[in-house]
Amino acid sequence: MTWLNDAEVKTAEQKQAEVEASIRSRLTSVVQRHLDTTAQERGYDGILSLCTYAASQNGKFQAEGQAGVEWRDNVWATCYQVMGEVEAGDRPVPTEQELLAELPAFQWPDIA
Repeated sequence: MTWLNDAEVKTAEQKQAEVEASIRSRLTSVVQRHLDTTAQERGYDGILSLCTYAASQNGKFQAEGQAGVEWRDNVWATCYQVMGEVEAGDRPVPTEQELLAELPAFQWPDIA
């Protein structure tokens, strides 16, 4: 017979917390990858790189960077709203495609 100590036994609450953490991790990874991939369309390393250009002295880069900052904020706000609804039991966990379809679309500024 194998004995378990209390540290090895998980409560239902602990198991639920692990499931929720896994869902949050998956959804945030999907969103981060989407942000980075979109920024890479124009040669930026990722969304962080794009957003740093909001302070650029170059008008084109500055406009793209500012658009990236605003879009990133809106995307994360939407993602956290979805995660809150999932955690509250108000909706099922979305698939990757469903989540991406709910996110605001990015429009590159039309500046030459």
